[in-house]
Amino acid sequence: MKAKITTCVLLLSVVPGLAMAATPAPQISQIAGATGLTERQVKMVFGAHTAYAEYLTSYEWARHRAISVLGAQRYNELMAGHEIVLDNGRRVALVDR
Repeated sequence: MKAKITTCVLLLSVVPGLAMAATPAPQISQIAGATGLTERQVKMVFGAHTAYAEYLTSYEWARHRAISVLGAQRYNELMAGHEIVLDNGRRVALVDR
């Protein structure tokens, strides 16, 4: 009985975290849609680069793609933590203030 209760408590505490981990941030998905990159590539370009195994092979390509689609000014604004307006009119920022 004690094992069953412990298992239920553990499962109930883990499930919300799994649900949040599976849902990408809206800003990430909007930038991915606008640039044609995957959400993982967007996270690599605008986040901690070396945390990704494909960093050595695809970082420069993904970064160049983001700059060519967004433009150098909007790319630099995002990297600085400022809000930008995408071509579809949506405002995105990668740093919550």
